[in-house]
Amino acid sequence: MAVTHAVIAAAGTSLILGTADPYKLGLAVLGSQLPDLDTTKSTIGAMFFPVSGWIEKRFPHRSITHSLLATAAIAAVSLLIGHLLGDIWTAIALPLGHLLACFSDTFTRQGVQLFFPNPVWAISVSNPNRRIITGSPSEYWVLVSATAALVLGIWLATSGGTFSKVGQGLGLRSSALDVYNASSPTHHVYADVRGVLAIDSTSANGKYFIVAVDGSEFIIQNTKGIYKTGEQLITDRLTASVGEEAKTIIQTLTFDDTEAIASLTQLIANNPNAAIFLDGTLAVDFPEEIKVQADPATYPVIEVMGSNVKLSWCPIDKALLALRDQYAVGTLTVKVVSPKPET
Repeated sequence: MAVTHAVIAAAGTSLILGTADPYKLGLAVLGSQLPDLDTTKSTIGAMFFPVSGWIEKRFPHRSITHSLLATAAIAAVSLLIGHLLGDIWTAIALPLGHLLACFSDTFTRQGVQLFFPNPVWAISVSNPNRRIITGSPSEYWVLVSATAALVLGIWLATSGGTFSKVGQGLGLRSSALDVYNASSPTHHVYADVRGVLAIDSTSANGKYFIVAVDGSEFIIQNTKGIYKTGEQLITDRLTASVGEEAKTIIQTLTFDDTEAIASLTQLIANNPNAAIFLDGTLAVDFPEEIKVQADPATYPVIEVMGSNVKLSWCPIDKALLALRDQYAVGTLTVKVVSPKPET
């Protein structure tokens, strides 16, 4: 049952840890083979014959190596190494794979001495005719089911995780945040919104590109402009979906009484076919000359405050128009998303 154990362990680990990481799944597969170190007839027993031969002479098959005691010993060593390397979650995969393999063997005719050194045999199915026999059709059905579970686990993990997927189905805001945080560095992430505009309660249902998050709220964009949920756009339901691959870079841009247009133009030249958003406050020489075409229905991406100009995730094309002929002092956070998202 080596292959069946491996698939069961990988599937269970993927679902329990919410991972598709090949390294974690590989450790789980390795852990699933360790119980069979107690026999020289197994694949791993043949590979480590001196060890398996020593165990085989001293303990019955499916006893000490198939026990919770063995799982605890493996966990102690694995978690210590994980702690030293600073990656406990990866270290958990090895003992988890061992435990899942031992548990799956309780469905076989012989069962296992799960509570060794207590010699009682743990068997999950009371009817002997319903128990799994190695190499029988029942084992192949288990293998097929475990493979399907593994595919499901990997799909859930790459879609934000089991809990995130359930939360998405329920429309929970926290689940959308999880999807955004996990996927925005490498993909476009969109908000699928059901709601209304705050200004006139007209429908705002649709798909928006997520520019940024502000606490538990989203800064989102479509062809009509930028909105902030909870302010310009009141949502009844919001879920996040992952789009095409994209690279997001966060950097800073400092102005030391320098011409704003020159720096912004260079930024565009350095990032062709990218969406660029600016966030921060600049002191300018002639704030009274900045003409802001305010739209009360959308998020205020540019605000003049005394001698300062506040940019709030402002698209760079709007910043270029506002800061023309201005010398600026201050630092902006720059978000570059390449390629441009569909909005």
